[in-house]
Amino acid sequence: MWLGLDDTDSLAGGCTTQVFDQLLRAIPCEFGEPRLVRLWPFAARRTRGNAALAVELFCDDSIIPWLDNYWTDHIMPLVGEISESHHSDREQFPADPGMVLFENQPDEKLYWDTVRGKVELTNIGHQWGGHGRIGAIAACAWPAQIVTWEGIAWRVGIRKVCPQALESVDRLEGTFLCRDPRTSRGLIAPRGPCPIMFGVRATSREVAMKATIILVDGVGTAEVSDHRIFATNQASGDHIVQSFTTVINTKKILKGGHIILNEKLLSFSESGEMNLLCQWLNIGDKIQYLGLEFNGQIHLEGVKLISSIEKERPLCECGTRMKSMGEDQGIRCPKCKLTSTDNWVETIRKPPAEGWVQPPVDKRRHLAKQF
Repeated sequence: MWLGLDDTDSLAGGCTTQVFDQLLRAIPCEFGEPRLVRLWPFAARRTRGNAALAVELFCDDSIIPWLDNYWTDHIMPLVGEISESHHSDREQFPADPGMVLFENQPDEKLYWDTVRGKVELTNIGHQWGGHGRIGAIAACAWPAQIVTWEGIAWRVGIRKVCPQALESVDRLEGTFLCRDPRTSRGLIAPRGPCPIMFGVRATSREVAMKATIILVDGVGTAEVSDHRIFATNQASGDHIVQSFTTVINTKKILKGGHIILNEKLLSFSESGEMNLLCQWLNIGDKIQYLGLEFNGQIHLEGVKLISSIEKERPLCECGTRMKSMGEDQGIRCPKCKLTSTDNWVETIRKPPAEGWVQPPVDKRRHLAKQF
């Protein structure tokens, strides 16, 4: 059996990971590794990271009456009020929990569709609740082709993580995105009202567990209620189908420093080196890019320069830059009057950053694959 849950929280608080953890601590059957599955980043009803939860249950459909009661007593009351966002002008929605149960893992197409675009509810499996059923179904369908892990701890009161423990975890081989390498600011603790103390990401379950214990036991870490390790699709790049190549035909610098290339490719000013590269590009340059389409634009998540050639008039033997004498008439040195038929010299431009360039780590999506 496969159980999924989503949308028990809002920007005002709450956390679906904690609700799911509490369900797993109460459920009267054995279960597999819990899964935290990030979905389409532009979903209208998303709160923060747009994650849904799922787990394989080692039982049969006799678990349904127990789930009925648990839903009524513990999850249905979480249907919430609309909360205002202080960082976005998009429409906000109340928590609308959804839970699903399947005898067998659903078709992975349900995951791929939901991580890459907007989908409507599919009436399959045993279902409880509202809009959250969409994410819950997708989480159950995740094929786990690329997997990372996250150790999550929930706070009792204040949110405080021991700085020395965080430094140790950041040095631990196999953890990633613990601190911003530019500022050393921690990236594991959210800043909103949700009950999460921290979420530490790793490339293996063992490292995620080790890092979690180090942080929980840190002398400067505040009290936590519980912690759990989740398999995740974070840093998988699953939300993007493929990269594309294009030649730069137009470039606009918008108010605030945002860049639009070819009337469609959007790089935000907060994108750091990637935005600097986009500013540096010239008409005629060839790039490879990764991005997510939304409202007719592609929000860039990675850019790589393929070629940038600068054409200029050659230098005369006397060191002066030669100039054109007119169409099809060659070039002439304005100082010594030497002429030539070699109209142009091509030089390869060196970009401000080589290879794939991405936004800073604190500006990337949870799903973004690191190059």
